[in-house]
Amino acid sequence: MKYAAFLIGAVSLAAAHRVEGLVVEVEAAQGVVVVAHQPVKGYMPAMTMPFRVSRAGELAGLAPGMRIRFKLSGSHIAEIQIVKADFGEGVRIPEPANKLHVGDLVPDFELTDQNGQPARLSDSRGTVTVINFIYTRCPMPDVCPRLSANFAYLSRKVPQARLLTITLDPAHDTPQVLHQYAARFNSRLEHWRFLTGEEAKIRGIGGLFGLVYWPEDGVITHTSTTAIIDSAGRLRALVEGTSYRADQLVSLVSAVR
Repeated sequence: MKYAAFLIGAVSLAAAHRVEGLVVEVEAAQGVVVVAHQPVKGYMPAMTMPFRVSRAGELAGLAPGMRIRFKLSGSHIAEIQIVKADFGEGVRIPEPANKLHVGDLVPDFELTDQNGQPARLSDSRGTVTVINFIYTRCPMPDVCPRLSANFAYLSRKVPQARLLTITLDPAHDTPQVLHQYAARFNSRLEHWRFLTGEEAKIRGIGGLFGLVYWPEDGVITHTSTTAIIDSAGRLRALVEGTSYRADQLVSLVSAVR
């Protein structure tokens, strides 16, 4: 495991700290989880590093992309809690019936990109692919604009990854509109494509990754999810919500092959 050196050189802590982070890798056989964590005040900055668990059973149910909270003591963690992305005031939205599990092969799909050209998921086979969902008229700065800004950062830091941004508003977000939107982020259009298509098809694709949305009072109310697909076409991670940091996404994508 490429993070082993950090683990061996970890410094002991006298006191335990409560930490939150994003799961990057799970090495169940070794009892290790790699986490891109927040800064630990007075001890360490935000970084990606491995931690050992006292009991291997604590890793059960963990998968790349999950947000977790835990108690940190030295290089060991305990009391791991999965942080689910709540929708609104603690409301939980039922998952789509076609949602994939991490490790599943992602079925191919075809949409239209910002240049009016057909775009298939299989076009990216052999390369790590990252997918998110936005709409260009989104009025919430902490939702779609943040997701797009995170992708812009990712495109610079991991240029070999292919990025697909799919609109949830195909009636408005035509290829021309998406092309103009992409220009705001100085996107590397050869590696980052903005896609539109039939609404029913987009809904089905979103469902694969647990996305739910509907029109409401002139806006589109939606959950948020970012999917990371490996070079063989399998779903390797799902990140719920928009509260993750761009550098955490970079760590997660960089760990996928």
